[in-house]
Amino acid sequence: MGRVSERVFITGIEGFTGRYLKEYLRKRGFEVFGSALRAKGENIFEADLADSGRFRELFAELSPDYIIHLGAISFVAHTDNTDFYKTNTIGTLNILEAASAMEKTPKKVILASSAAVYGRQKVDTLDEALCPKPANHYGASKYAAETLAANYYDRLPVLTVRPFNYTGPSQAEHFLVPKIVKHYAMASKSIELGNLDVIREYNDIDFVCEIYYRLLGVARHSDTLNICSGRGIALLDIIEIMNEIAGYEIEVKVNPRFVRKDEIKKLIGSPEKLFCVTGEVEIPTLRETLEKIYHFWKEYAHSDSARLV
Repeated sequence: MGRVSERVFITGIEGFTGRYLKEYLRKRGFEVFGSALRAKGENIFEADLADSGRFRELFAELSPDYIIHLGAISFVAHTDNTDFYKTNTIGTLNILEAASAMEKTPKKVILASSAAVYGRQKVDTLDEALCPKPANHYGASKYAAETLAANYYDRLPVLTVRPFNYTGPSQAEHFLVPKIVKHYAMASKSIELGNLDVIREYNDIDFVCEIYYRLLGVARHSDTLNICSGRGIALLDIIEIMNEIAGYEIEVKVNPRFVRKDEIKKLIGSPEKLFCVTGEVEIPTLRETLEKIYHFWKEYAHSDSARLV
């Protein structure tokens, strides 16, 4: 796997995950192409997920061996709820329709859903056997896409993944971890946050890229897998670790504007099924991940090279 003859097409290639995955796969010998709303760079094409015809053209021209569909609105607090369905649900259908029209069936189509589809469950650890109960429009739009994608199992080797929270250098600062770390890097005396009692996985982007890479090479399809570590972290634990890294204690203030009434308190996944498919994958510690993000902000936050999406 990973010969130059093997082509991967990534939607949302200019997003946080897409940029990392593009380089990760290129280093492993793949020829990587992708789409973005505004294309900047070699082998990246301008395309809107609402335009099924455009993807039919691209897939017919490039004939990718693998398709990884990352393109989505992933910020849960996005203000226009209809956008979630236009992009996350209908956009996914457009990708599947375009892939179905290819003369050569791709070896694998990986669809990035989200752990948000689980919603509020009465168990501590979430596995793929649970019935999803999305608690917000983001999760509902992703679950709708999952449900409709099952109709393509007889036409395409579709594998749906549900990533739990992950982060890394250059992730946009409106996401929680980079927001926190940037405040420390800028030596801010205080920070305003919302719900303080949440527990999440905060995995490393390199771990996620390794999972995608391994999934390209396995026979599994017509199935759903968590991308997770099973490692739950309380929000205030991040604050404690960052106090140590930065060498001072920040004042945490709760801003009612940031408190979400529909917030899911705990999102921790079971990686058992995933690792049965991919094998065990080394997971960086949270401190290692936070240190990388901290140094990114220290060194590049004010430079032209710090492109945040």
